[in-house]
Amino acid sequence: MNPAFVDLITESQRFLLCGHEHPDGDCLGSQAAMFHLLRARGKQVHIINPDPMSPGYGFLRDHAPFDADRAGTPLPKVDVVVLLDCAELGRLGAMGPKVRAAGATIAVVDHHVGSEDADGSVCLVDHTAPSTGCLVYELFQEFDVEVPRPAAEGILLSLVADTGWFRYSNADARALAIATRMVECGARLSEMYDAMFRRNHPDSVVLLTEALATARIELEGRYAMACLSKGMMDRASRIGFDTDAVLEPLRSIRGVEVVGLFKERFDGSVKLSLRAKGDVNVQAIATVFGGGGHVKAAGAEVIGPPPHAQRLVLEQVRAALSAAAVDRRP
Repeated sequence: MNPAFVDLITESQRFLLCGHEHPDGDCLGSQAAMFHLLRARGKQVHIINPDPMSPGYGFLRDHAPFDADRAGTPLPKVDVVVLLDCAELGRLGAMGPKVRAAGATIAVVDHHVGSEDADGSVCLVDHTAPSTGCLVYELFQEFDVEVPRPAAEGILLSLVADTGWFRYSNADARALAIATRMVECGARLSEMYDAMFRRNHPDSVVLLTEALATARIELEGRYAMACLSKGMMDRASRIGFDTDAVLEPLRSIRGVEVVGLFKERFDGSVKLSLRAKGDVNVQAIATVFGGGGHVKAAGAEVIGPPPHAQRLVLEQVRAALSAAAVDRRP
Protein backbone atom coordinates (compact mmCIF):
# COMPACT_ATOMS: atom_id res chain seq x y z
CA MET A 1 0.00 0.00 0.00
CA ASN A 2 1.34 3.41 -0.99
CA PRO A 3 1.68 5.49 2.22
CA ALA A 4 1.34 8.73 0.24
CA PHE A 5 -2.06 7.63 -1.05
CA VAL A 6 -3.21 6.70 2.45
CA ASP A 7 -2.05 10.10 3.72
CA LEU A 8 -3.90 11.86 0.89
CA ILE A 9 -7.17 10.25 1.88
CA THR A 10 -6.58 10.95 5.55
CA GLU A 11 -5.66 14.61 5.12
CA SER A 12 -8.14 15.67 2.37
CA GLN A 13 -11.83 16.37 2.74
CA ARG A 14 -13.48 16.93 -0.67
CA PHE A 15 -13.19 14.27 -3.40
CA LEU A 16 -14.31 13.86 -7.00
CA LEU A 17 -14.27 10.33 -8.42
CA CYS A 18 -14.17 9.95 -12.20
CA GLY A 19 -13.06 7.53 -14.88
CA HIS A 20 -12.69 7.00 -18.59
CA GLU A 21 -15.21 7.66 -21.34
CA HIS A 22 -17.92 4.99 -21.68
CA PRO A 23 -17.24 3.65 -18.17
CA ASP A 24 -17.25 -0.12 -17.81
CA GLY A 25 -17.94 -2.42 -14.89
CA ASP A 26 -14.50 -2.10 -13.32
CA CYS A 27 -14.57 1.68 -13.53
CA LEU A 28 -18.10 2.06 -12.15
CA GLY A 29 -17.84 -0.70 -9.57
CA SER A 30 -14.62 0.63 -8.11
CA GLN A 31 -16.14 4.12 -7.95
CA ALA A 32 -19.17 2.85 -6.04
CA ALA A 33 -16.91 1.11 -3.55
CA MET A 34 -14.57 4.11 -3.22
CA PHE A 35 -17.57 6.35 -2.57
CA HIS A 36 -18.56 4.27 0.46
CA LEU A 37 -15.02 4.05 1.78
CA LEU A 38 -14.61 7.83 1.66
CA ARG A 39 -18.03 8.47 3.16
CA ALA A 40 -17.17 6.09 6.00
CA ARG A 41 -14.14 8.31 6.62
CA GLY A 42 -16.38 11.40 6.83
CA LYS A 43 -15.45 12.83 3.42
CA GLN A 44 -17.51 14.77 0.87
CA VAL A 45 -17.68 12.74 -2.33
CA HIS A 46 -18.96 13.31 -5.87
CA ILE A 47 -18.93 10.80 -8.76
CA ILE A 48 -18.92 12.35 -12.22
CA ASN A 49 -17.96 10.50 -15.39
CA PRO A 50 -17.53 11.74 -18.97
CA ASP A 51 -20.49 9.60 -20.12
CA PRO A 52 -23.61 8.14 -18.50
CA MET A 53 -23.50 4.51 -17.44
CA SER A 54 -25.07 1.93 -19.74
CA PRO A 55 -28.44 0.51 -18.66
CA GLY A 56 -26.96 -2.81 -17.54
CA TYR A 57 -25.18 -1.06 -14.70
CA GLY A 58 -28.26 0.86 -13.62
CA PHE A 59 -28.54 -1.07 -10.35
CA LEU A 60 -25.51 0.92 -9.16
CA ARG A 61 -27.67 4.04 -8.98
CA ASP A 62 -29.17 2.55 -5.82
CA HIS A 63 -25.65 2.25 -4.39
CA ALA A 64 -24.07 5.66 -5.07
CA PRO A 65 -24.94 9.05 -6.64
CA PHE A 66 -23.52 8.72 -10.16
CA ASP A 67 -23.60 11.69 -12.49
CA ALA A 68 -22.31 12.49 -15.98
CA ASP A 69 -20.43 15.59 -17.07
CA ARG A 70 -22.41 18.27 -18.89
CA ALA A 71 -21.03 20.89 -21.23
CA GLY A 72 -21.06 24.29 -19.59
CA THR A 73 -21.52 22.88 -16.09
CA PRO A 74 -18.61 23.49 -13.73
CA LEU A 75 -17.17 20.71 -11.62
CA PRO A 76 -17.70 20.88 -7.86
CA LYS A 77 -14.95 22.42 -5.74
CA VAL A 78 -12.78 19.57 -4.49
CA ASP A 79 -9.36 18.96 -2.98
CA VAL A 80 -8.66 15.67 -4.79
CA VAL A 81 -9.75 14.15 -8.09
CA VAL A 82 -9.39 10.37 -8.08
CA LEU A 83 -9.15 8.67 -11.47
CA LEU A 84 -10.28 5.07 -11.19
CA ASP A 85 -9.50 2.45 -13.85
CA CYS A 86 -7.60 5.03 -15.88
CA ALA A 87 -4.60 7.26 -15.37
CA GLU A 88 -4.67 9.85 -18.16
CA LEU A 89 -6.87 12.93 -18.31
CA GLY A 90 -7.00 12.43 -22.07
CA ARG A 91 -9.19 9.39 -21.49
CA LEU A 92 -11.84 11.63 -19.94
CA GLY A 93 -12.59 13.29 -23.27
CA ALA A 94 -14.04 16.78 -22.96
CA MET A 95 -14.08 16.43 -19.19
CA GLY A 96 -10.28 16.15 -19.06
CA PRO A 97 -9.47 19.86 -19.47
CA LYS A 98 -12.09 20.75 -16.83
CA VAL A 99 -10.44 18.39 -14.35
CA ARG A 100 -7.00 19.78 -15.11
CA ALA A 101 -8.24 23.36 -14.69
CA ALA A 102 -9.83 22.55 -11.33
CA GLY A 103 -6.45 22.79 -9.63
CA ALA A 104 -7.07 19.76 -7.40
CA THR A 105 -4.56 17.02 -6.66
CA ILE A 106 -4.85 14.25 -9.24
CA ALA A 107 -4.74 10.77 -7.74
CA VAL A 108 -4.90 7.44 -9.59
CA VAL A 109 -6.22 4.03 -8.58
CA ASP A 110 -5.58 1.58 -11.40
CA HIS A 111 -4.18 -1.78 -12.45
CA HIS A 112 -3.01 -1.04 -15.98
CA VAL A 113 0.65 -1.15 -16.93
CA GLY A 114 2.19 2.34 -17.03
CA SER A 115 -0.50 4.01 -14.93
CA GLU A 116 2.02 5.12 -12.34
CA ASP A 117 3.73 7.25 -15.00
CA ALA A 118 0.66 9.11 -16.26
CA ASP A 119 -1.21 12.14 -14.89
CA GLY A 120 -1.53 11.23 -11.23
CA SER A 121 0.70 12.92 -8.68
CA VAL A 122 -0.26 10.27 -6.10
CA CYS A 123 -0.89 6.74 -7.34
CA LEU A 124 -2.16 3.43 -6.06
CA VAL A 125 -1.24 1.09 -8.90
CA ASP A 126 -0.81 -2.69 -8.96
CA HIS A 127 -0.38 -4.34 -12.36
CA THR A 128 -1.01 -7.78 -10.86
CA ALA A 129 -4.44 -6.87 -9.48
CA PRO A 130 -7.33 -8.58 -11.31
CA SER A 131 -9.32 -5.35 -11.24
CA THR A 132 -9.21 -1.79 -9.95
CA GLY A 133 -11.91 -2.69 -7.45
CA CYS A 134 -9.49 -5.09 -5.77
CA LEU A 135 -7.30 -2.12 -4.85
CA VAL A 136 -10.30 -0.30 -3.38
CA TYR A 137 -11.05 -3.39 -1.29
CA GLU A 138 -7.48 -3.31 0.02
CA LEU A 139 -8.06 0.32 1.01
CA PHE A 140 -11.03 -0.83 3.09
CA GLN A 141 -8.65 -3.23 4.80
CA GLU A 142 -5.97 -0.54 5.24
CA PHE A 143 -8.43 1.78 6.98
CA ASP A 144 -10.12 -1.07 8.87
CA VAL A 145 -13.53 -0.15 7.45
CA GLU A 146 -16.26 -2.77 7.12
CA VAL A 147 -17.42 -3.25 3.51
CA PRO A 148 -21.15 -2.48 3.24
CA ARG A 149 -23.26 -4.39 0.73
CA PRO A 150 -23.37 -1.58 -1.88
CA ALA A 151 -19.58 -1.36 -1.85
CA ALA A 152 -19.30 -5.16 -1.92
CA GLU A 153 -21.42 -5.28 -5.07
CA GLY A 154 -19.26 -2.57 -6.63
CA ILE A 155 -16.08 -4.55 -5.92
CA LEU A 156 -17.68 -7.77 -7.15
CA LEU A 157 -18.84 -6.00 -10.31
CA SER A 158 -15.28 -4.83 -10.97
CA LEU A 159 -14.08 -8.41 -10.63
CA VAL A 160 -16.65 -10.06 -12.88
CA ALA A 161 -16.17 -7.33 -15.47
CA ASP A 162 -12.42 -7.71 -15.75
CA THR A 163 -12.21 -11.49 -15.28
CA GLY A 164 -15.07 -12.25 -17.68
CA TRP A 165 -17.13 -13.74 -14.86
CA PHE A 166 -14.01 -15.65 -13.74
CA ARG A 167 -13.30 -17.16 -17.17
CA TYR A 168 -10.08 -15.27 -17.96
CA SER A 169 -6.55 -16.10 -16.87
CA ASN A 170 -6.54 -13.27 -14.30
CA ALA A 171 -9.24 -15.09 -12.29
CA ASP A 172 -6.57 -16.13 -9.82
CA ALA A 173 -6.69 -17.03 -6.13
CA ARG A 174 -6.67 -13.34 -5.19
CA ALA A 175 -9.71 -12.63 -7.36
CA LEU A 176 -11.66 -15.60 -6.07
CA ALA A 177 -10.80 -14.87 -2.43
CA ILE A 178 -12.00 -11.26 -2.73
CA ALA A 179 -15.14 -12.40 -4.56
CA THR A 180 -15.90 -14.83 -1.75
CA ARG A 181 -15.44 -12.09 0.80
CA MET A 182 -17.78 -9.77 -1.12
CA VAL A 183 -20.51 -12.40 -1.13
CA GLU A 184 -20.00 -12.74 2.63
CA CYS A 185 -20.48 -8.96 2.84
CA GLY A 186 -23.89 -9.30 1.17
CA ALA A 187 -23.18 -8.96 -2.56
CA ARG A 188 -25.97 -10.65 -4.55
CA LEU A 189 -24.27 -12.22 -7.55
CA SER A 190 -27.33 -13.71 -9.25
CA GLU A 191 -29.31 -10.46 -8.95
CA MET A 192 -26.37 -8.54 -10.42
CA TYR A 193 -26.22 -10.93 -13.36
CA ASP A 194 -29.95 -10.55 -13.99
CA ALA A 195 -29.67 -6.75 -13.92
CA MET A 196 -26.75 -6.74 -16.34
CA PHE A 197 -27.75 -9.40 -18.86
CA ARG A 198 -31.41 -10.36 -18.56
CA ARG A 199 -33.12 -7.05 -19.18
CA ASN A 200 -32.01 -6.47 -22.76
CA HIS A 201 -34.05 -4.61 -25.34
CA PRO A 202 -35.80 -7.00 -27.77
CA ASP A 203 -33.81 -5.54 -30.68
CA SER A 204 -30.51 -6.47 -29.02
CA VAL A 205 -30.74 -9.99 -30.44
CA VAL A 206 -31.25 -8.59 -33.95
CA LEU A 207 -28.29 -6.25 -33.56
CA LEU A 208 -26.05 -9.02 -32.23
CA THR A 209 -26.99 -11.17 -35.22
CA GLU A 210 -26.20 -8.37 -37.66
CA ALA A 211 -22.86 -7.67 -35.98
CA LEU A 212 -21.83 -11.32 -36.07
CA ALA A 213 -22.83 -11.45 -39.75
CA THR A 214 -19.93 -9.05 -40.46
CA ALA A 215 -17.40 -11.48 -38.97
CA ARG A 216 -14.37 -12.58 -40.96
CA ILE A 217 -11.75 -15.17 -40.10
CA GLU A 218 -8.21 -14.28 -41.20
CA LEU A 219 -4.62 -15.44 -40.86
CA GLU A 220 -5.30 -19.15 -41.25
CA GLY A 221 -8.09 -19.15 -38.71
CA ARG A 222 -6.10 -17.44 -35.95
CA TYR A 223 -7.73 -14.00 -36.14
CA ALA A 224 -11.45 -13.19 -36.07
CA MET A 225 -12.87 -9.71 -36.56
CA ALA A 226 -16.22 -7.97 -36.83
CA CYS A 227 -17.29 -4.41 -37.53
CA LEU A 228 -20.18 -2.26 -36.34
CA SER A 229 -21.12 0.58 -38.68
CA LYS A 230 -22.11 4.06 -37.52
CA GLY A 231 -25.73 3.09 -37.98
CA MET A 232 -25.31 -0.02 -35.85
CA MET A 233 -23.50 1.97 -33.18
CA ASP A 234 -26.31 4.52 -33.15
CA ARG A 235 -28.86 1.74 -32.66
CA ALA A 236 -26.69 0.17 -29.97
CA SER A 237 -26.64 3.48 -28.10
CA ARG A 238 -30.41 3.92 -28.37
CA ILE A 239 -31.28 0.47 -27.02
CA GLY A 240 -28.41 0.15 -24.52
CA PHE A 241 -26.74 -2.73 -26.36
CA ASP A 242 -23.34 -3.75 -24.97
CA THR A 243 -21.22 -4.03 -28.10
CA ASP A 244 -18.63 -6.16 -26.28
CA ALA A 245 -21.21 -8.96 -26.46
CA VAL A 246 -19.94 -9.50 -30.01
CA LEU A 247 -16.46 -10.47 -28.80
CA GLU A 248 -17.09 -13.68 -26.91
CA PRO A 249 -18.79 -15.65 -29.72
CA LEU A 250 -15.80 -14.87 -31.93
CA ARG A 251 -13.31 -15.81 -29.24
CA SER A 252 -15.10 -19.14 -28.77
CA ILE A 253 -14.15 -20.28 -32.30
CA ARG A 254 -11.65 -23.10 -32.33
CA GLY A 255 -8.20 -21.95 -33.41
CA VAL A 256 -8.88 -18.22 -33.00
CA GLU A 257 -6.18 -16.55 -30.90
CA VAL A 258 -7.02 -12.86 -31.41
CA VAL A 259 -10.37 -11.11 -31.82
CA GLY A 260 -10.79 -7.56 -33.07
CA LEU A 261 -14.00 -5.53 -32.89
CA PHE A 262 -14.16 -2.33 -34.95
CA LYS A 263 -16.75 0.27 -33.97
CA GLU A 264 -17.20 3.13 -36.42
CA ARG A 265 -17.59 6.58 -34.92
CA PHE A 266 -19.22 9.69 -36.38
CA ASP A 267 -15.98 11.67 -36.07
CA GLY A 268 -14.24 9.55 -38.70
CA SER A 269 -12.35 7.32 -36.30
CA VAL A 270 -12.79 3.69 -35.32
CA LYS A 271 -12.86 2.35 -31.75
CA LEU A 272 -10.86 -0.87 -31.63
CA SER A 273 -11.37 -3.57 -29.00
CA LEU A 274 -8.96 -6.50 -28.91
CA ARG A 275 -9.10 -9.78 -27.02
CA ALA A 276 -6.61 -12.64 -26.98
CA LYS A 277 -6.18 -16.25 -26.05
CA GLY A 278 -2.89 -17.98 -25.48
CA ASP A 279 0.39 -16.08 -25.64
CA VAL A 280 -0.51 -13.11 -27.86
CA ASN A 281 -0.05 -9.67 -26.28
CA VAL A 282 -2.84 -7.44 -27.61
CA GLN A 283 -1.77 -4.60 -25.34
CA ALA A 284 1.32 -4.25 -27.53
CA ILE A 285 -0.91 -4.01 -30.61
CA ALA A 286 -3.10 -1.35 -29.00
CA THR A 287 -0.02 0.64 -28.00
CA VAL A 288 0.93 1.01 -31.68
CA PHE A 289 -2.28 3.02 -32.14
CA GLY A 290 -1.91 5.05 -28.95
CA GLY A 291 -4.13 2.81 -26.84
CA GLY A 292 -3.47 0.35 -24.06
CA GLY A 293 -5.03 -2.06 -21.61
CA HIS A 294 -4.00 -5.55 -20.61
CA VAL A 295 -2.07 -8.37 -22.26
CA LYS A 296 -5.31 -10.24 -23.02
CA ALA A 297 -7.70 -7.28 -23.41
CA ALA A 298 -6.89 -3.88 -24.87
CA GLY A 299 -8.29 -1.08 -26.96
CA ALA A 300 -7.37 1.94 -29.05
CA GLU A 301 -8.70 4.55 -31.43
CA VAL A 302 -7.68 4.31 -35.08
CA ILE A 303 -8.09 7.33 -37.34
CA GLY A 304 -9.77 6.59 -40.66
CA PRO A 305 -12.64 4.52 -42.03
CA PRO A 306 -13.13 0.88 -40.96
CA PRO A 307 -11.47 -0.76 -44.02
CA HIS A 308 -8.34 1.31 -43.42
CA ALA A 309 -8.32 0.48 -39.71
CA GLN A 310 -8.89 -3.19 -40.40
CA ARG A 311 -5.90 -3.35 -42.77
CA LEU A 312 -3.60 -1.64 -40.26
CA VAL A 313 -4.69 -3.87 -37.39
CA LEU A 314 -4.47 -7.02 -39.51
CA GLU A 315 -0.76 -6.39 -40.11
CA GLN A 316 -0.13 -5.80 -36.42
CA VAL A 317 -2.00 -8.97 -35.48
CA ARG A 318 -0.01 -10.89 -38.08
CA ALA A 319 3.23 -9.65 -36.49
CA ALA A 320 2.02 -10.42 -32.96
CA LEU A 321 1.01 -13.95 -33.91
CA SER A 322 4.41 -14.52 -35.53
CA ALA A 323 6.19 -13.19 -32.43
CA ALA A 324 4.12 -15.45 -30.17
CA ALA A 325 4.95 -18.45 -32.36
CA VAL A 326 8.67 -17.67 -32.07
CA ASP A 327 8.40 -17.34 -28.30
CA ARG A 328 6.78 -20.78 -28.08
CA ARG A 329 9.66 -22.51 -29.83
CA PRO A 330 11.70 -24.76 -27.53
